Amino acid sequence: LLTAFACDAAVHAGARIFGRRDLQRLNKGGGGTDMGAGISAAARARPDLIVVVTDGKTPWGYRPGIPVVAAILKDGPKPPPWTIYVEVPS
Repeated sequence: LLTAFACDAAVHAGARIFGRRDLQRLNKGGGGTDMGAGISAAARARPDLIVVVTDGKTPWGYRPGIPVVAAILKDGPKPPPWTIYVEVPS
């Protein structure tokens, strides 16, 4: 089961994801990202893993006690050391 949260400065939507179209419907917000808000919302859902996809230009908040994979666009700032970092080619 995959649940995704759309977030910029706040979390705008959360939904279970079954395919690409479900993700496209979540595309809301408009910048000023605070990934800490998204990580907090995801952690409240008590998942086994949190995956963050971002340009990396964001505050990260706290370490949630759940593994966090941070997929960062190439040349973006590195995420905190408590994440599992993955570079995404641009």
